[in-house]
Amino acid sequence: PNSVGPPATGKNIIAVGAHHNTDSSKPKHGLGPSYIADFSSRGPTSDGRTKPDIIAPGKAVLSAGALPYVGGECDPTKNPGANGKKDGVLSLQGTSMATPVVSGTAAIIRQYFEQGYYPSGKKNESDIYATPTGALIKAVLMNGAQFLNGVDNGGDGVTEIQPYDNNQNFGRLALQHSIYLPGKTDVQMTAWDKRAVKDQGFDVLPPVTIDTSDGCTYDKLSVTLVWVEPGSSPGCRNCVLNDLDLSVELGGKTYYPNGRDRPDRLNNAERVIISGVKNGDVATIKVHGYNLIQSRQKYSLVATGCFGGVANQNFVDQCSVFVCDESQSVRMATILMAIFIPLGVLCLCGVGMFFYRRKQQESNNYSGGV
Repeated sequence: PNSVGPPATGKNIIAVGAHHNTDSSKPKHGLGPSYIADFSSRGPTSDGRTKPDIIAPGKAVLSAGALPYVGGECDPTKNPGANGKKDGVLSLQGTSMATPVVSGTAAIIRQYFEQGYYPSGKKNESDIYATPTGALIKAVLMNGAQFLNGVDNGGDGVTEIQPYDNNQNFGRLALQHSIYLPGKTDVQMTAWDKRAVKDQGFDVLPPVTIDTSDGCTYDKLSVTLVWVEPGSSPGCRNCVLNDLDLSVELGGKTYYPNGRDRPDRLNNAERVIISGVKNGDVATIKVHGYNLIQSRQKYSLVATGCFGGVANQNFVDQCSVFVCDESQSVRMATILMAIFIPLGVLCLCGVGMFFYRRKQQESNNYSGGV
């Protein structure tokens, strides 16, 4: 805990942790992509805010290994293993490898708005939104993040984690849960940018209705609020100066963000996830200007779920590397085999020796009787 440091402790940045990679890029004996790397920094910040914000692949990531004095080099026919190097390619690890993954994804999301893919998921000049804010892009990234299984400590086992804790916070980056591309992502998206709420006031957004009529099968509603905070003093104890509160009402129940049963007074990124939503459910989203140092605060908000789109066809006949990550079971099986196979051999040797000595004794008794 408390291993995260500046600038990752900032309120308006995206602090990135690292999880494992997949397949040939996975280190030997390491767990799969559903596990956080042991070197990934953890919060909280000095004033109690949860960090990191999001997690991305950062262990054994293939990268360009420049050979400045070699001309005409090509990528190898076979990539190097974890932490290896071959020709102009090398494998590295660290949150410095995870951060570019998030940066590139943020650029894709910006392009998604700027080229008119929102809201239909298809490029449309009439839908071009040329000025998406950083808060909106951050909200889209964090809204679709998915929770991980634990922290892989190698020989020291796995540390259990919880949603929104200081190991994973919102979870791993997941673009297919963040934006809508017909047949290629799980969700449809509704977004509001540059909206404002007054101090002590409420902003009630248009109702969001779950619609599975065109085949969408996702059974969750996810809503994320992000706002850009004014600068606070170094060493502050309560660094969030304009405190907004997100709540979502559905089916007569009010849901609060970040896994809490009450408003979040510490963070300026808040998410509500409601599981088991059904066709026709209507959600009311509210933003409360609980305590502001100015008269109003602008914010961005994103909601994803089934809003009349089609289902994802990407994994119809296969399982994603996260859903089918059985690396922990494989590791446990390997450990148990390493323990019980030698014990079994010793037992067999002991039984064999017992019967051998018994036969020898019987033979000696027979010889003595003759």
